[in-house]
Amino acid sequence: MELRSDAPRNAGRTVRLGYCLNLHPSESLDDVRAAIDGTVVPLAEHLGGARPFGVGAYLGAAPARALAGDADALRSFAGFLAERGVAPFTYNAFPYGGFQADGLKARVYEPDWTTDERLAYTVDVARVAAALASEAGRTAPISISTHPGAYGATVEDRSTLRRVGQQLGRAVAALARIEDERGVRVVLSIEAEPDASARNTRAAAESIVLAQLAGGRVLQDERGLTPDDAAALMRRHLGTCLDTCHSAVEFEDAAAAVETAASVAPLGKIQYSSALALAAPGAGASAAARDALIAMDEPRFLHQVTGRGAGGFDHLPDLPALRARVEAGDAGWLGLDEWRCHFHVPVQLERYRAASGAELDTTRSHAESVLAAALDRDDTWLDGELHVEIETYTWSVLPGAAGASPVDGLAAEYGHVLERLAAAGWTPAR
Repeated sequence: MELRSDAPRNAGRTVRLGYCLNLHPSESLDDVRAAIDGTVVPLAEHLGGARPFGVGAYLGAAPARALAGDADALRSFAGFLAERGVAPFTYNAFPYGGFQADGLKARVYEPDWTTDERLAYTVDVARVAAALASEAGRTAPISISTHPGAYGATVEDRSTLRRVGQQLGRAVAALARIEDERGVRVVLSIEAEPDASARNTRAAAESIVLAQLAGGRVLQDERGLTPDDAAALMRRHLGTCLDTCHSAVEFEDAAAAVETAASVAPLGKIQYSSALALAAPGAGASAAARDALIAMDEPRFLHQVTGRGAGGFDHLPDLPALRARVEAGDAGWLGLDEWRCHFHVPVQLERYRAASGAELDTTRSHAESVLAAALDRDDTWLDGELHVEIETYTWSVLPGAAGASPVDGLAAEYGHVLERLAAAGWTPAR
């Protein structure tokens, strides 16, 4: 969905809003087509039927390879999208595959950015994205989000991060070739995530600086570029992705997070999402909410927990670790001021009612503050565009949501974000 503002300062600027299709399985092209026909098209109609309807595409490794390696299949898929009025403007290339399958957990980082498999997959997604845009006659920039390198527990020393930066340099070389061939700028946007090799926005910014150096050296050595040209290419094709759920779990200040994200690279996209929160978790009145949060453990996604107290922060890798702390009566964790959990919940909710009936707070206000700060920093956008992607990928594991169509829920999420954008002067383009 394309939004514009009548304010003179925003002349020529565009906000693009979509939802991320990673809430649907994407192990084959049939999966992708089914998601578009089963959810995207009905959602577009529900929201007024305006076309083209922008989305955040998600292609697992298999469908990405199938499209990137077969010109006929790519043209057919481009026709399929055109017939349905669907226009991907951003892509998620974080999960390689199996994202909606039980047992994923930390394997979501595999293969990591030290491998050629991760590089090849990301380039496949970029080739498909640029080709589809070109087929549709669009030349606006495309953002692709990816993880910052690896799962934190697998990073042994700084040499791992240097190898990540070198591979990102090779990815940038491929993106530059794609722009030369297709005339479409693709920006690979690094996303911080709790317990990743860059768990917060500051760490992600530092990893991007390292990648600019290590990747720039690769462009010089392997592509024969001058230092200045290599640095310019890294800046053009490597950006940041700011996920508002992850940022909230790390207790970041919203405006500072936007400033930090934009200080080292273009702001490729905002993933708009909310986490769960529980204030005064050790209080007797919080017992039901503590139990409700722990009961949300499931076998598919990581749900890291961060706590903040007078002594600083503490971190746990998933809800089972929190259960163990609570059952042991851990005074350190029960004495913290607030817990926040990496469990994406619908963005319109200020409070989340669990299956037990107990209520948990959400970090909705943090997401709203990040969006407001980003709207005020249009100098950091991609060629005058801000990409905003609603990313509640957890419908399949939210209690009470199993088997239900997400269309109504997604429509409610869109309604909330559109309301926030309208309050800032941004309305759907006619």
